[in-house]
Amino acid sequence: MNTLLLLLSCAASIAPQGDDTGGASQVAAGEAVIDATSETDWVYLDLGGGQVVSPADPDDSAEWDLGFRRYKVKINGGISGTADMAVVPFFETPYSTELEAPTDGWVTDQADADADGDPEYALDTWFAYDADTHQVTPADVIYAVRDAGGDLAKLQFLAYYDDAGSPGYVHLRWGALAEQGGTDTGTGPTEVPFTCSADASSLTNSDQGGGVTLTRLYTGDVKSWMCWSFASAGLVSEGWDLAMQKWDFRAGDSRVAVLPGQDFDSLAQAPTEGWLSDTDDDKVMEDWYIYNTTEHTLDPADVVYVFQTATGGYYKLQIVSYYPDGDTEQPHWPAFRWAAVSAPKG
Repeated sequence: MNTLLLLLSCAASIAPQGDDTGGASQVAAGEAVIDATSETDWVYLDLGGGQVVSPADPDDSAEWDLGFRRYKVKINGGISGTADMAVVPFFETPYSTELEAPTDGWVTDQADADADGDPEYALDTWFAYDADTHQVTPADVIYAVRDAGGDLAKLQFLAYYDDAGSPGYVHLRWGALAEQGGTDTGTGPTEVPFTCSADASSLTNSDQGGGVTLTRLYTGDVKSWMCWSFASAGLVSEGWDLAMQKWDFRAGDSRVAVLPGQDFDSLAQAPTEGWLSDTDDDKVMEDWYIYNTTEHTLDPADVVYVFQTATGGYYKLQIVSYYPDGDTEQPHWPAFRWAAVSAPKG
């Protein structure tokens, strides 16, 4: 992020232009073009009221939800404000998707972690920057938003330039978000052609330290599937993130990034691209193992999977074995280690 912010700071094409007070902003119901052309002054937007506001003390005010200064967008939470505002990004998700409020995965503005002089903004994934053309383009992402008043919305950025091509005019829209439940990512509910078992008698969770859990369970019951939930750290009969039967692993409504050769321990943040979903013909995790033709055993492939669950959480997972304590006479006992990771950042 350091290099990107440096390039953006120096690029002539996004130098401040026009009125630097936000006076050229235009706000209508659920849509706004914010004049964020100033290098020094923040422009503040109240989503619920649908208006630009001028809080006397932005650091301690619930009047505003979003602050704009050129390509930087802050939220009224964490390091940037006292209103506990937070967001969850959903990449490659159409705005028309009827999002429901995620139950986890919420992030807010954090203190500077990469020594670039700026906080780690929760919305810093809203744009893509082309180093060749010096153009800022909205990323393919929408956000679930919990605003300063505790209300819920979905948010999308549409443009960074006005009709004349002048930069610093942030065009965005926002709409309704259901209050409870999981999140429809636009793929529709998974049709589960099998019965989920919530029988956890064979399941063990072992704390590995550093937020990592090692889970082992039996998947050899051909009458039912073991349906796993990251949020509950256990088996569920519905609302699952990963279903397993023998060596067959299904991701369901989760989106999964497949990272071959990735070091599990060093991975702390979900990627911004490469997300896959199960289809009728292809299953994201179908290549989790390598078949040993000599020993006739299954050996886990060198791969880390990152899940974005249907409720907005992000988790990394690595399968470490398929047999208990190396006993290859007892198959269908997969063990995997997993841990929560932070949401993608630009």
